[in-house]
Amino acid sequence: MKKRDAILLAGDRYHHAEDAFRGVGPAMEAAGLVVEYTTDYAALNKEVLDGKRLLVILRDGMEWPNGFDQPSEVWMQPHQEAAIEGFVAAGGAFMPLHNAGWAYPWRNGYRRVMGGYYQGHPPILPFDVKVVNHIHPITAGVEDYEIVDEQHFLWFDYDRVDLLLKSQGRDGRESAAGWAYDYGQGRVAYLANGHTLEILQHPMVQRLLRNAVRWLLRI
Repeated sequence: MKKRDAILLAGDRYHHAEDAFRGVGPAMEAAGLVVEYTTDYAALNKEVLDGKRLLVILRDGMEWPNGFDQPSEVWMQPHQEAAIEGFVAAGGAFMPLHNAGWAYPWRNGYRRVMGGYYQGHPPILPFDVKVVNHIHPITAGVEDYEIVDEQHFLWFDYDRVDLLLKSQGRDGRESAAGWAYDYGQGRVAYLANGHTLEILQHPMVQRLLRNAVRWLLRI
């Protein structure tokens, strides 16, 4: 059995893990990666990331250990933040997707590595995604497109990341929809689309995913 060299962590109360596995996994495997598909957020640590080339997260930061009728809790622990930051700084690649900035720790390593943070989203509606950086490898062959998804609104570190995409709602509201940058010796790419399998399989989203994986891996 080949050694797994990438991790895709997905699945939460509002997002089906299988959608992420089927929608994102092929883009990872197309780059020659052997992927570990997992929903086990608690197992993510320095040892698990050791020897891996790419970490992908498509899930939010909330869990309900006491039931859905009780307040949610943030699942990511300080040692997990440190593991991700150390992994990327040492040369690893990280691709947070869609809701991977929602309800995560926002003061330390995870926030620094991601390069942005989630604000909120309206209901699922049609909106446009526009390419704002046409020369970056991640947007190669990508045209402006319409999609029916959650339009996520995010803060992003405009002074240190390369903004690639913007979303624009029918009400005129805009947000960052994708960025990429080097972090230490590693690389990070965030893409906002991805609430369902149908969205992940949109031709332009697939192209972005495949381009992003190749850019992250420097291939």
